Amino acid sequence: MFSVNSDQDKVKRANTYITLFFLCALCATLMSCKPKALPEPKPMGYFRIDLPQHQYRMMDTSLPFRFEQSVFAQTSIEQQKSNILWMTVFYPDLKASFRFTCFQVNNADSLRNLIISEDKMVKFHYQKADDVQYSVIRDPESNLWGQTYEIFGKEVATPLQFWLTDSTHHFVRATLYFDDTPNNDSLQPVIQYLKEDALHLINTFEWDL
Repeated sequence: MFSVNSDQDKVKRANTYITLFFLCALCATLMSCKPKALPEPKPMGYFRIDLPQHQYRMMDTSLPFRFEQSVFAQTSIEQQKSNILWMTVFYPDLKASFRFTCFQVNNADSLRNLIISEDKMVKFHYQKADDVQYSVIRDPESNLWGQTYEIFGKEVATPLQFWLTDSTHHFVRATLYFDDTPNNDSLQPVIQYLKEDALHLINTFEWDL
């Protein structure tokens, strides 16, 4: 009787040792296995944009001003309403446009209010802008004064706007817009290209007095 129980105890102990052995071996195997690193997402790619060489022609209309614009742009003038006129310089291939609004200046107060309004419109972009850079335009010989605003940020609605005035009769504002949802990081080459066109426009801007 005693010998039978002793044999059963030995079997139980042996089974226990075997179980512990396999558990230890399993733990060692799991600890030695390194988890595979998840693949990092690749940055989004963008299509290459081939930009043409800058070429310009004089925009000559019945408006009280004129300037040189890109030969790759089309100009449309909407009907005048009250003392306001709208004009668009559209780039079909780039799906971008400069939208102009032209006001008549009646007195110093109306000019000041227009300038204040421009500053308020720029401040509207502050919530999405990383930076805003200003440049003042002064050309007494051409009777031209104004200011440019370069607005930096991935999702800002416009990366560039400016206004020009003769200080007595006319005030012209312009804003650069894209037809697609703004992603200014991918559009940076186009933005820079159009900024050069805007600078050329300003440098060739003349009032028809």
